[in-house]
Amino acid sequence: MAYSRKNGFTLIELVITLAVLAIVVTWAIPSLRTLIQQNRLTATTNQMLGVVSQARGEALRRSGRVWVSPLDGSSWSSGMVVWRDANDDGARADAEVIRLAQGPGSSISISGTSTTLATAPFGFDGGGFAIEEQAYSLTFCSDSLSEGQILEINGGGQIRTESVTCGGGG
Repeated sequence: MAYSRKNGFTLIELVITLAVLAIVVTWAIPSLRTLIQQNRLTATTNQMLGVVSQARGEALRRSGRVWVSPLDGSSWSSGMVVWRDANDDGARADAEVIRLAQGPGSSISISGTSTTLATAPFGFDGGGFAIEEQAYSLTFCSDSLSEGQILEINGGGQIRTESVTCGGGG
């Protein structure tokens, strides 16, 4: 009787393949989590950059002050709103809203240059300059990353972003 080998895998080959796969997955998951968190941070910074750029553009287009403030008035993480104070009462009304943008939630922390900017509006005048030519900056950090982003607006209304060291990374 002739011996015939059937096509397929032996149990040992299957166990070795699964062991190698388990090692690769165990090694790759932390890197994948870091990549996802870096993408969230970049997306949040870019979204805020777009909101601020639109606010400056609207101020130039309308030749008047346009403000950017936290959606709920207390945290940038809840969202942002671009608005024009049409009646000059210093308060945002629904009819004055130009754009609403969703915030990152609790995954990304956003802090201002001071405790006031952490919740206070900032904006641009009709010439595209920061209101009262005051510089502003917002820092975007994640608990799981040591690097974050900072969005800076100088008194002249120019907007830029750059990397910054955060306290995370653990």
